[in-house]
Amino acid sequence: MRLRAPLVSVIVAAAVAMTLPSCSQGEGSGKVAGTLNVPNCWTGPFELDADFLAAVPYREGLQIRIQSGSDFDSFSDGLSILLYDINKVRPAPAIGFAGRYGQPLAVDLPPEVTPPGVPVKAKADPAFVSETLYLQQSCRTQNVTLHAVEEVSIPSDGTCDVKPMKGADPTNGCDPSKDAPAGVGTGKSLISFTHVFDGTVDEPQAAERLTAGCFDVYLADPREGAPGGLGPPPRCRGHIRGTFSFYFERGRPSQPFP
Repeated sequence: MRLRAPLVSVIVAAAVAMTLPSCSQGEGSGKVAGTLNVPNCWTGPFELDADFLAAVPYREGLQIRIQSGSDFDSFSDGLSILLYDINKVRPAPAIGFAGRYGQPLAVDLPPEVTPPGVPVKAKADPAFVSETLYLQQSCRTQNVTLHAVEEVSIPSDGTCDVKPMKGADPTNGCDPSKDAPAGVGTGKSLISFTHVFDGTVDEPQAAERLTAGCFDVYLADPREGAPGGLGPPPRCRGHIRGTFSFYFERGRPSQPFP
């Protein structure tokens, strides 16, 4: 997938983050399930057999990987969640900030990242969380990544119709006793954090190393939007929900050399 040049900086930042000393598997659990419509690769119900969870702090941000297997992401199926600013979510009593735990937050491409021909538009309150589903193991014949976008156009072929999932509704604070309802939903991507690792790689307190939350997001290929950014949003290529809860563990960098 090829978008405007600014996307390169986002990918590079994530790649740099992946080389920092912190990408061993965290202790915890993660679940991702829903439905996809990826031409020549995957059509129908989807569930990620997630057994590898990692958090990679970089400056003020945090990259979360929920993945099947611990191989490099270029050979794996998984989900990458990028929180651009930890301080916009974690409580900070010293400055009187109550935090945003349990609140639904928008998930979208960074505002400066657009498909070719689509102008960059200023947003008063841009999303500070993005998500990308990669299927490099399942779709070996092509480079498949789908991006969570703020809103999609929902087709009538059942692509976005999902089953209920307990604890995966960001609008109720990821309450583990409640189901995210079945069906198509709103077409708008949301995530909610109930804990966020503070980013200190030598943090001795277990409670400060926990990252947990849930999401309900709609995936698309942004290039399928209307030319020039006019008209309806891109077609829904997937609707996935998930939960994650794991503790950061400092380990060897995830990098292709000893």
